[in-house]
Amino acid sequence: MSDKDLNAVLKYIEENIRVTDQTTIEYIDPRGHISRLDSKQNQVIFGRRGSGKSLLLKSIKERNEEVLCFKTNLEDFKDISFPNSIIQVLKSFLSQLNDEIGKSRSWLALGRIKKSTLLKKEISSIIKKLDKQLKRPDTYEEAIRTKQGSKIDGKSEAKFMQNSASIGAELMEEVEVSKSIRFDKLNTLKNELTELKDLINRCSSFLEKPFFLILDDFYFVKRNDQPYFADFFHRLSKNTNLYLKIATIKHRSSLYLQNETYIGIELGHDAQALTLDYSLENFDALVQFTRDLLNHVKKKVNVSDDSKKLLTTNASKLLCLASGGVPRDFLSLFIRLGNKLIEGKKSITKPDVIEVAIENLSNKLEAFKTDSAEEKEILENYLQYIREEIVEKKRTNSFLVSNSDMVKYSQIDQAIKELIDLRLLHIVNSNTSSAPSDGKRYSAYMVDIGLYPNSRPTRFRQIEPGEKDEEGRKDRIRSAPKLNLEKFSKHIESLGLNKLLTETQY
Repeated sequence: MSDKDLNAVLKYIEENIRVTDQTTIEYIDPRGHISRLDSKQNQVIFGRRGSGKSLLLKSIKERNEEVLCFKTNLEDFKDISFPNSIIQVLKSFLSQLNDEIGKSRSWLALGRIKKSTLLKKEISSIIKKLDKQLKRPDTYEEAIRTKQGSKIDGKSEAKFMQNSASIGAELMEEVEVSKSIRFDKLNTLKNELTELKDLINRCSSFLEKPFFLILDDFYFVKRNDQPYFADFFHRLSKNTNLYLKIATIKHRSSLYLQNETYIGIELGHDAQALTLDYSLENFDALVQFTRDLLNHVKKKVNVSDDSKKLLTTNASKLLCLASGGVPRDFLSLFIRLGNKLIEGKKSITKPDVIEVAIENLSNKLEAFKTDSAEEKEILENYLQYIREEIVEKKRTNSFLVSNSDMVKYSQIDQAIKELIDLRLLHIVNSNTSSAPSDGKRYSAYMVDIGLYPNSRPTRFRQIEPGEKDEEGRKDRIRSAPKLNLEKFSKHIESLGLNKLLTETQY
């Protein structure tokens, strides 16, 4: 590939690596996610940061003319207190709905213009009420003044020509009574659900289309508020022509809460799940996907040269491994490697891939701090322990965890799942044996290549997915060191952390 063609490819990737309304890159869909998301069903889309959630949702919005899509990115409201965040999303949805009704006026018959005007007026009135709610505290007291009347009977006696008569007089005295009533903003919103649902159905009927409410980056809602947030919009959608499409990171999300009653969205019942992530468990599918992704980019910029000439075979596989199956990470690393070629490097080798992965670690850690929110400090301690035990002491990139032992240590289980979702650990095999076998079943993991000490670590045993052992048997990873969960748990306890990880229920 010439420098000119490579520059065109890199420029296109840089312009499209973040999804915006101007993005022209298309969602590569070998697993048929787009057709599934077209369904009139509440759905939750799981994927790590950079896995293509926003691009998939953009594809739905652009290709389906039979549905009206209303999108809100919850990162915009990550600093908004709850339940004001609900009000902001509701306002955004209603404002977009108002715009759609306004657009429809151009093709409406005269008889329907009056109806559209009334709908717009009703929506605007609700938005004004929501604005007033935003200015109030989450809970507040309101003085209610009422006037009560009481009767006073009076009698007077008059004597006239020796006759007496009683005259009854009835007087009213008004007494003003003042009392305070405590209002809860969330309950106030819930009390208005019937009115909102009726409005949604009337608007859907008027526009002759169902509605998709797209809630992107749901994980930016504070963890403790998430079940209540999901619960409100699930109630809003129930028995209406509104369907939820929620995009989030799986183990950074708590969609429902089970106490005396259950609150939120229960997967399999209230919504169906779609998972976008490619993992190292199916490494061949990941390699093929990244090839398709690069071919799509080259087609967009009219470049036909074979990218295999850019990377050695081993470097190409390692680039897939370094991405951990995340498309944006793959493209980010490819940009860095491409720049090395433009600067004069003849070809890309394995050490080059490791070097750019280490350089990219700062970006991952920055996202880690943002995405892990209030659990950041806890997860840092779990990651640091794994890095010390596996990378520094065992001098390898892989480790095994007993599946039966993991049940006993639910906090470690949660931490590992979250570190996978945060792209710092990667699952390789969720059901394997050890070598030599001890009769137990294990899950095999790899630390992210960015966590390596340097690009050419000495006395370091790097294992790759599907790599054979010395005797030609598959899965060399079976001989990876085992992580001692009892020792791990005691180390975390010794730190005296004053908070536990919120364990997800799926």
